Amino acid sequence: MGKIIKISLFFLLATVFLSCQSGVQKHLNRAEVQMDSLAYMAKQGNMIGIRELTFHEDKIIYLIFKNKRLVFWSDNQLASGGFPFFGYDIWEERGFLNAKALCRWHEAGDYDILALIPVKWYIQEKKAIEQSFSYRPMLAKETKWWQTSRTRVRIFYYLSIIIMVAVAFGGIVHLIRSRGFHKMKIRGKIRYLMVAIVFALFIYLFAVSTIYTRRHYEDGQRVALQQKAQFIQSALQNLYYWDIGLSPANSHGLNVDLRDLAFSYGTDIHVYDIYGRLVGSSTPQLFDNGILSRYIAPEPYFTEENTMTLTEHLGDISYLAAYTEFYNGNFVPIGYIAVPSFISQDEVAEELDGFLSRILPPCLIGMIIAILLSLRLSKRVTDPLHVIGDKMRSFQLGGKNKHIVYADDDELGQLVERYNELVDELAEAADRLSKSEREGAWRTMARQVAHEINNPLTPMKLTVQQVKRLKGTDRFDEAFDKATDMLIEQIDSLSRIASGFSTFVKMPEVRAGWVDVALKLNKAYLLATNNDRGIPITYLGPEYGVFARADEDQIGQVFTNLLRNALQALEHTADPSIIVSLRDADDEDYVEVSIMDNGPGIPEDVQQKIFIPNFTTKSSGSGLGLAISKNIVEGAEGKISFKTSEKGTIFLVYLKKKL
Repeated sequence: MGKIIKISLFFLLATVFLSCQSGVQKHLNRAEVQMDSLAYMAKQGNMIGIRELTFHEDKIIYLIFKNKRLVFWSDNQLASGGFPFFGYDIWEERGFLNAKALCRWHEAGDYDILALIPVKWYIQEKKAIEQSFSYRPMLAKETKWWQTSRTRVRIFYYLSIIIMVAVAFGGIVHLIRSRGFHKMKIRGKIRYLMVAIVFALFIYLFAVSTIYTRRHYEDGQRVALQQKAQFIQSALQNLYYWDIGLSPANSHGLNVDLRDLAFSYGTDIHVYDIYGRLVGSSTPQLFDNGILSRYIAPEPYFTEENTMTLTEHLGDISYLAAYTEFYNGNFVPIGYIAVPSFISQDEVAEELDGFLSRILPPCLIGMIIAILLSLRLSKRVTDPLHVIGDKMRSFQLGGKNKHIVYADDDELGQLVERYNELVDELAEAADRLSKSEREGAWRTMARQVAHEINNPLTPMKLTVQQVKRLKGTDRFDEAFDKATDMLIEQIDSLSRIASGFSTFVKMPEVRAGWVDVALKLNKAYLLATNNDRGIPITYLGPEYGVFARADEDQIGQVFTNLLRNALQALEHTADPSIIVSLRDADDEDYVEVSIMDNGPGIPEDVQQKIFIPNFTTKSSGSGLGLAISKNIVEGAEGKISFKTSEKGTIFLVYLKKKL
């Protein structure tokens, strides 16, 4: 384990090192490109164009010298006791008073360009900062705003975070269980949207308020700093009313005056000559110890604005600095005044604390109330929909369907009212339809019964009439014997018709259980093999031991009926044959019984009517066999179907298999 940790740390450090090297290399490449551009502009004498360039975002410092005198600098962060004018034709690391940097010289005619890329900032003497007014807060440990806030603000802040995290976690769990937002119920969608809007508004209000308060405080500090710089400007103008310039000879007296003003205004003050070089400071030790550069920031020096406030940097720490021109009594500029100010994060935190202590409690209470209201509202909106859904799922045409009770007169109330009206209308329509269906069914049944009974009555009537005419003749006995045989046959036909209709009308309830369908099918097959025409029947499958869900008393009737239909379909076939098979279906939950004949097939125009009661294509029969078979099979949760063509027909029965 220890070896693995060491290897992991090695790769981590290597990754960080390579990343840093990559960042430095990027700056090196950019610096070389920019140095070529600066060299070209310097050779053209276009110093104004160079001054208008922006270099801060590249973190590269450029110094341009002419005859070893500094004429342009892009930044004043680097503190140096001097710059040697030799070597540097390649990138080398050099140490300065407050940083280490990669340096390289580049010649451009009368100009020498020095590019510096700081790689490490440091402060060698912190006691000098402790003696200053403006930079002293930099040494204080920076604390987060919630660490300096009062207890009440912290409580409300943490409560807000806990509530938002808990609600968000519950929402994510619900989203996963619902398998996506689109599959979520309406109640969940309403809650999601309402809570999301509340959270978004809360976060937006909190973020905007915090940013606004911070910016408002910082803007106020900038304005106050500029005013302070103007007061110091007026005071120095009065002190140096008759001076026509500033030089190092003024430094001692100027430092004393600046120290007095620093105590009066509670800030550090730096003064630069018209060339941008430091000539006086209320805290000269900052410059003597190499903490600050002795050159003014380039922005106020190379621009024409008289007053500006900048964000400057002391290493990696930022602070504000207000710059204004140093005038004598005749309002002739003789130098520049810099007034720095460090904005303490503790002060910003206190400002935020006062604001958040007023805005967080009502926002938190409002968020809790909004979440509770969203839960209540979504339930109130969707409950009637759930009731309507449940009523629709339990709705039975012709059954007893109850109304929905909803008191409010809103859009949902209108929907409920319309549903109740439809329930009444459908109940009336169902009664009318049921009555019409019953009457139609009885009329159809009566016509069918009359038709089926009329078929044998006609030959019976003719036979009786013929026997009556032959009474008293020699042929009477012979005719009487034939007539009695024919009448018995027709009476049997009437009996079968009556029995078939009786069976269909009674339609005994299917009582499904586990039945040995192989044994039942084999018995039906053996009976069918003794047919009058001697049509060969082939059986493929086991003779017993295949159990499936069916009605033990009725499933044999299904097989017998299908075999009888197959035999009747082969009446006019030259080489008839039937194949009966029993096997496992493609669906592992079912067994398949197939009865296939090679007859002419079922005509296309009657295929849709095969399982309709009273429909038949034969000259005799009630047309109820397949309808009864369908009811028996489906009553046992099975399926029946057929496939037909000119080469034959196959009926398929699927019964649930005992696993």
